[in-house]
Amino acid sequence: MKDCQILIIGAGIGGLTAALSLQHYGFKVAIHEQAPELGEVGAGLTITPNATHAFDFLGLGDRLAESYCIPTAGAVKNYKTGETLLKTYRGNTPFEKYGAHYFQIHRADLHTVLIEAVLANDPDCIHVDHAFVDLSQDDSGVTARFANGDTASGEVLIGCDGGNSAVRSNVFAPEPVVFTGQVAWRALVPADRLTEELMTPPSCAYIGPDRLFTRYFIRKGETVNVVALARQPGWEEEGWTIHAEIPEFLDLYHDFHSDVKEIIKVLPPELLYKWALRDREPLANWVCDRVTVLGDAAHPMTPFLGQGAVMAIEDGMVVGRCFHEAPNITEAMALYEGSRKERANGVQIQSRAQAASYQGSALENYNPGRNAEGRGLFEYNPVTVPLTV
Repeated sequence: MKDCQILIIGAGIGGLTAALSLQHYGFKVAIHEQAPELGEVGAGLTITPNATHAFDFLGLGDRLAESYCIPTAGAVKNYKTGETLLKTYRGNTPFEKYGAHYFQIHRADLHTVLIEAVLANDPDCIHVDHAFVDLSQDDSGVTARFANGDTASGEVLIGCDGGNSAVRSNVFAPEPVVFTGQVAWRALVPADRLTEELMTPPSCAYIGPDRLFTRYFIRKGETVNVVALARQPGWEEEGWTIHAEIPEFLDLYHDFHSDVKEIIKVLPPELLYKWALRDREPLANWVCDRVTVLGDAAHPMTPFLGQGAVMAIEDGMVVGRCFHEAPNITEAMALYEGSRKERANGVQIQSRAQAASYQGSALENYNPGRNAEGRGLFEYNPVTVPLTV
């Protein structure tokens, strides 16, 4: 099967991880990205050991370590009083326990490392300005059509085009992408604007009624990533580059602890954004003949377990293994769906449920054992987990 040509729609973290995994096993990939040029927006990401295994296996560990931060400790605090509800101790503990690091990184830094690795294997495999329109498939292959008039053909197509996936809508049931009632706010702030007291511990979340506020270091401690999630029905605009206003943010978090408000006050106004979170129901089937989906295209993930990018990375690692181990395309696709659907769909549902724990009105009911580690998610290793149909 090594002469199999695999089309990947989307050059995000999931698509690039899938491409790198498939390249590792000797497959030729062609990645088609709708953006006019390569680049990644967004802010910070937490990468947990279950995804770090994949990066270590694919040879990216040292390169990523040049820009990520490993938090020595973390906490979950009461939104109003600042009382610590949960302490976490990181540093090398996750590596000792799971065999891989827990780290926090700017999305753009991770994206750059993935692009460089994929292009090092094949400098001509990424095609920008290719917005997917539709596809056709038969017993011999699949052909994708793009808005610029180009077409591309291969034996397999993997849709990695995000939560509003056009591939998913084209091939599977075209169910609507619905607003969750949650709005996400994000910002980056130079670390030297914040006191040591405000950044102790180095990773922290404040939880309260209908709202969550978290901050942590990225870029070797030079930058602080801020993410806030709030139930805000009525504002449904989606996009990564919608500017927000500091006074509006402060008003929304007016009753939060003074530390939170102090952080908001020093955010660079030009680096504050917000967007509406959208969702789809879990897919009953991930494969339609020669087409499958991966990452948010398969399982749009709310951020309450910090596993959105992580699940896409797991998918990407496993799909390469499936094509390597299966004798033909049909069995490779079945192996991928069988190995990933139950886990990723399950995490999608668990992440939805976690919102109630972090944004509930009765904080005394907060259950620290239901975070991602408490649910056992860190124990998974996409490099070694048994594959099953």
